[in-house]
Parts: sequence; C-alpha cells; structure tokens
Amino acid sequence: MKKPSKELEQWISAAAEMADSALTVVNQPLHVLFGEAVDVARFFDRYWKPEADERGSIVRPGLESAVGKAGKAGKGKKPAGAVGRIHAKTGDEILSLQRATQEAHTRYLLTINPRGEDPAARGRFLLNELTAVLEWYFDDGVEDEKDAQLARVDAAHADDPQTADALASALDDYAHLAEPHRDELQGLGGFESGHIDEAHAVAAALRDKPASVAALAGPARAAIDLRNRLAGMLLDRMNAVRAAARFVFRNHPEIAREATSAYERRKRAAARRAKAKGAAAPEAPAAAPLLG
Repeated sequence: MKKPSKELEQWISAAAEMADSALTVVNQPLHVLFGEAVDVARFFDRYWKPEADERGSIVRPGLESAVGKAGKAGKGKKPAGAVGRIHAKTGDEILSLQRATQEAHTRYLLTINPRGEDPAARGRFLLNELTAVLEWYFDDGVEDEKDAQLARVDAAHADDPQTADALASALDDYAHLAEPHRDELQGLGGFESGHIDEAHAVAAALRDKPASVAALAGPARAAIDLRNRLAGMLLDRMNAVRAAARFVFRNHPEIAREATSAYERRKRAAARRAKAKGAAAPEAPAAAPLLG
C-alpha cells in the first residue's frame, strides 16, 4: 500500500493525541458524513462574513461574530467555551479532514480486503433503492396495512448506528417487505426486482465482517481506529459550525436551516410518520463505534 498523502499525514498526529474519552462517535453513514461536510464547509465560507447594505449597515450577521474579540485578534488569552470552537479557517479544515478521512477509510478497506471490494457501499445503494421504491409504491393515498408495515420498519431503523450489522438488518427487513410485491415493483422508476435477492446476499456478506474493532487484526484495527478518530474530528468541526449558525442566525431561521443535517431531518421525519401511523418508535440504541 502506498504511503499516506501529505494531507492525511498532517492530521495523523492530532488524531493520535486525542484521548479516547474525548472522541466523538459518528452514527451516520460515511457517505452522508462526507457529503454533508462539503455542504457545511460551503455554508461556512458563504456566511463567515456579515452582509452590509450600500450605507454600510449590517443586514445579515456573519459567523465570525460568534468568535469573540480574542479569537479574531489571535493574541492574548485563548477564547474560552463556545467562542473558541470556530475560526476563519474552520471551513478549510473541514474540507481537509473530509479528504483525509476518505483516504483513511479507503486504506482501511484495502487492509481488510486487498481487492478493495466494499459490501457496505453496495448495501447502502441497495437500501436506498428499496426504501425509495417502497415509499413510492405504498403511497397510494390510502392508509392500510402496507403503510403500517413500512412505518414499523422505518421506525425500527430510524436510529440505526453506522455498523455492518445494522446495515445488514435493514437490508433484510426492507427486502422482506418488498418480496410480496416483487412483480409490481419491477421496473417502477427503474427499480430492478433482482435488488431484493441481492440485498439478502449483501446482508450475509456484511455479517461476515468483524463485528467490532476489537475483533480486527492488528493493521486493520489501527486503520479503522485512525479513520474513526478522523471522522470524529470532522464531525466535531461540522457540529461547531452548526451550533454557531443556530446562535448567529437565530433571527434568520431560513439561513440556520441551511447548516442542518438533511440526514437527521429525514430520520426525525420517519420517526414522526411512524408515530402518526400508530407504530411506536423504539428507544435509540446505545452509541456504537463507527465500523465499515
């Protein structure tokens, strides 16, 4: 395997220095984290500076107002608490960490599978296909048992941790739900009914992967630990920008919303739909380490 890039190397020391107790657990798919990281970085660049009218009056605040005078000057006493969480280069750091974490993830995959095959990536694609076609097919304007079944499955997986076992379970559940409607789903919006059988096969492959970091061999364990640390560092910075956005744009809710996670909004919406249809949402599972 080739040497890490300079961008990855620049974050390795910072990741290694973080105490285990300070690590942020990422409970969302990596492809979601990476995509939203780019969105948050763009938001940061767009709204870092305030907007003024032709007379110089501030018509829209900027994120820099949340930093505090000490943080802007870069001298003297270090800003305490929330005011020290973002700075002018936070957007650049988010993009850099996104690339470094992606590289660390690829290196981990090549450690456990030299051919680079990633059943989790295929599993996420299949899960997206199954959920999309089932939501469309069942949404016929009539509330019946099919809607209740989908609501129960949505609720069961609304707070799934990012683990191979959780993805496998979701694939099996949605595939079982789709099975009786195989003929009707074939070709609907480009959906292929063969995805139903493949979902079960990919679920089995995912369960064959190590169930925890502790079960991995030395090199793979080190690789996934680095990836998880970098992912946590990335999410920390994204959350800092989101927290600052909620504060700075408290009187501009339409702007603050731009920084929120679409993934988390969809999860909450699914839970609300399930509750409205009479399916009790389960308790959120305990946080689990991010796995492949």
